[in-house]
Amino acid sequence: LVAAANAARDVAALVGTAAKLGPTTCSSSSAADGPSATRGYVVDQLPDRLRRWCFDLTKRNMEAMYERTWGWSNPEKRRELAHSDARFIVAFRGDDDDDGPMGFVHFRFEVEDSDGTPVAYVYELQVEDDARGRGVGRALMDRVESVAEKTRMARTMLTVLKTNAAAARFYERLGYVEDGDTPRDEACHYVILTKPAGAGRGGEGVPPRRSSGVVNRR
Repeated sequence: LVAAANAARDVAALVGTAAKLGPTTCSSSSAADGPSATRGYVVDQLPDRLRRWCFDLTKRNMEAMYERTWGWSNPEKRRELAHSDARFIVAFRGDDDDDGPMGFVHFRFEVEDSDGTPVAYVYELQVEDDARGRGVGRALMDRVESVAEKTRMARTMLTVLKTNAAAARFYERLGYVEDGDTPRDEACHYVILTKPAGAGRGGEGVPPRRSSGVVNRR
């Protein structure tokens, strides 16, 4: 399933071409903000300007937090974002790409080491400061979960820094629970979160995969 998902290069079709962020997922703070849309890309389809923006936004949002934990590396983060299996969903301020991006999610289809199941693993979810609180992050995660279901992944997974309490609360509201494979070492900086595919987007009716111990996957 993972090989088939990675071979399918039309991420836009899975996401829905210029999919609207409807009022239930993204509310605009003013009429001037206009409607927003999402578009999907395989890494080599991502325009250079968006590639640069993804890196710059990640650095702006995460560098200080990384420096307090495992350290920030420009080359390492660029390599991660440029990985051949990387998929991106970008939220835009209007119907046209030129209207400016609001946020993005970087995910990959992978086989989970612990049990061999196919998963959609979220590596980054980043939103511009002036777009926060308008449902952009929720809408992007909804798109990833929809893609996971369409490609028959068993679940969506991600990691969150223990110091990033706001992000942990956000994912918990969406129905993510701590995964049993979260390292027990007190020195570990992150927690793994998981949500079964098709469990209900928006955080409703989500059974935990396991109960045991909750940034970006390293």
